[in-house]
Amino acid sequence: MNETESAPRKKRGRAWLAAGIAVVLVAAAAAGFFWWRGSHRQDSFFDVSALTGALPGKSEEEVIAELNRVVDEGMFNIAINSYITFPDAKGEGVANIENVPGNRYNMTVSIVLDDTGETVYQSKGIKPGQYIQKIRLDEELPEGFYYATAVFTAYAQDEAHTRVGQAAAKIQLEVGG
Repeated sequence: MNETESAPRKKRGRAWLAAGIAVVLVAAAAAGFFWWRGSHRQDSFFDVSALTGALPGKSEEEVIAELNRVVDEGMFNIAINSYITFPDAKGEGVANIENVPGNRYNMTVSIVLDDTGETVYQSKGIKPGQYIQKIRLDEELPEGFYYATAVFTAYAQDEAHTRVGQAAAKIQLEVGG
């Protein structure tokens, strides 16, 4: 090979090297741009002009009153005996289930055995200010002691009885012999 033949080869090799470096630089720049854009992008759900904190001009009393209103709307008080005894598998037990007058929601109550997950009692709807004093179990249980959970389900006072939440209380059942 003479010098005149190797010169075009060297030029082509340098051109390929320059093109490769250019591709790497363009790829690095693109990757950097997409990283920067992703790290500085705002979530489109939130308003970029929204400020954090309480609205200026509200008194402390107004802020506290609003917080109390929100808490009161979300409150759901539950009441049930924590230990319910039944004289036998078919007898009544004093449960004292109450939907206290201050509640904003209708409710139902189910009693579920902790060890099996079996629902042994299910009420119908109870309005605020109503109570169920005595209950019979829907399932006849053998004589003994049972750990259970009373599940209170809250429903809006609307036509559809929209479910809005649940609360639970641990209770014990005793079935006599």
